[in-house]
Amino acid sequence: MTSPAAVQRRARAGTVALFGCKATFTNEFRRKSHRFQDLLKSLGFTARAATVNGFVVAGHMLTLLVILAGLLWTPGREGLTPLGVPFTTPELASLAAVLLAVALLQSRRRFTRAHRSWAAVSAPLEAGMRSGLILLDAGLAVMLVVQNLRWFEPGNVLAAGSVVTSLVLAVSPIGTRPALLLGVASAMTGAAALATSLLRAPWLAEAGGLGAGVLPQVLLVAAGTAAVAVLTPACYKSTAHTYALRSRGLLIDLSAKSGGVFLLAGAALPIMEVTLWPWTAPFVSIALFFLGLVMFRSSFSRISSPEALGYGLFLVRLAPDHIRPLLFRSLLTSVAMVIPLILVLMLFLFINGYLQAALLLGSLFILETSIDALITQRRTAVLPASHIQQLAQKSKVGLGAALCAGVAVVFSGILGAVTPVPTENPWLGMAAGALVLVAVLLTAIVFTDAPAWLRELSATETEEA
Repeated sequence: MTSPAAVQRRARAGTVALFGCKATFTNEFRRKSHRFQDLLKSLGFTARAATVNGFVVAGHMLTLLVILAGLLWTPGREGLTPLGVPFTTPELASLAAVLLAVALLQSRRRFTRAHRSWAAVSAPLEAGMRSGLILLDAGLAVMLVVQNLRWFEPGNVLAAGSVVTSLVLAVSPIGTRPALLLGVASAMTGAAALATSLLRAPWLAEAGGLGAGVLPQVLLVAAGTAAVAVLTPACYKSTAHTYALRSRGLLIDLSAKSGGVFLLAGAALPIMEVTLWPWTAPFVSIALFFLGLVMFRSSFSRISSPEALGYGLFLVRLAPDHIRPLLFRSLLTSVAMVIPLILVLMLFLFINGYLQAALLLGSLFILETSIDALITQRRTAVLPASHIQQLAQKSKVGLGAALCAGVAVVFSGILGAVTPVPTENPWLGMAAGALVLVAVLLTAIVFTDAPAWLRELSATETEEA
């Protein structure tokens, strides 16, 4: 017979877990609302807080509707093949599951960084706080597990296992060593699921199988991903300031995220070449590269932006001559972090016969660096040291990459319609030269305007803590 004390302890633990879940879910809702409001302000729109909260609630309701539909509805096997995209529903389900598994692994790391002080308070409280942070993601995880198990193919079973492992890891307050083992198991299972699903995908059969040029493409993408993952942290360590952050976790993040961006952009090229719109392949690859770069820039704003100095920027006003070296150092770091990624992707495009698309990618990268510097300078988020963890959400870093992704999409529609072979289009070379010229002018504005910007910087205008 269960004693009353044991029942009371279990009830108390459940109450504590629910309290922690509610607390972090509320904080996450507020963070999303504030970030959405900041985005609207940066685009020139003004919206009341109640209106923004309504949009966030609508997004949550839509997510719940997607979860409910995924649990009850079994889609047809054809997937996106009627639209010319060679992916059936099982491949799409396994791909979505692996991406969510990676997001769950990242959420555990984000919780560890932001809520480390709660780890020693109470295990039920920590478990509840972890659950509240990913409450909607947990619902999506359950839905994707159900969808993958409905097909019960090898790739789908492995993908479901990867999601389950990542979900357990995300909500469980376990030690470092078991967490590391579970993380490695989830990553390896996810990689096996991707390999199994993609090798069975119809695009491989349409391309003639592994012996008809697809295997070299796969090997090129794998080699490029490995090269970027190795060279990015090495390049950062060689160019970063002596006192810059160089922890092991930061270098692992640099390696994993830069490799993921190249994998996304590199894999899009051979896949798009067998669709109904093969002339858009290099542009789609470039657009996906810059979309990945948005998250990459935001994740590492603390080590590549002058905003990381926080209130130290005000001290520079006592010696204005120091601001230009500071800007140059931040530009050098932000460029060095992406140099391996951009060079390897340009080489990949060149090997596949897209010379002018590679030149366009290089010019867009130069433009992205200058736009990002200008936007960050004029929309600086100055935070106290106690709020430095919020810099990735408050900073405007990454808007330049988003604009360049839009430019690549425009090129895919305009230049691709003029001629279906991008390498034979002379306008690409002219456009690349024009973009470089614009980037040089923007960079000159950044350095010329730096002293005036610094004098105008005030806590009332930039404090967002």
